Amino acid sequence: MNSKGIVFLGIGFELVALCAGGYFIGDFLDKHYGWNGTGATYLTLVLMISWFMHLIYLLRKFEREENSDDSSPGPQP
Repeated sequence: MNSKGIVFLGIGFELVALCAGGYFIGDFLDKHYGWNGTGATYLTLVLMISWFMHLIYLLRKFEREENSDDSSPGPQP
C-alpha cells in the first residue's frame, strides 16, 4: 500500500475521532451550561467543517506533488 493510501486511511480515523470527541465534549458543555443538546450539535458540525477543509488542503497538496512529478523529466537514455 502506498503512503497516500495510508494518509487517507488516517484521515478517516480522524473524522471518527472528531465526531466522537465533538459529541462527548459538547455533551459535557451542554450539561455544564444547560444548552439542551445544542453544544454537541454545533461543536460536531464545526469540527466536521474543519476536517473537510483539512481534507481539501491535503488533496491539493497531493495534486501539486503529482503534477510536479509528472513535469520532471524522466531518465535519459
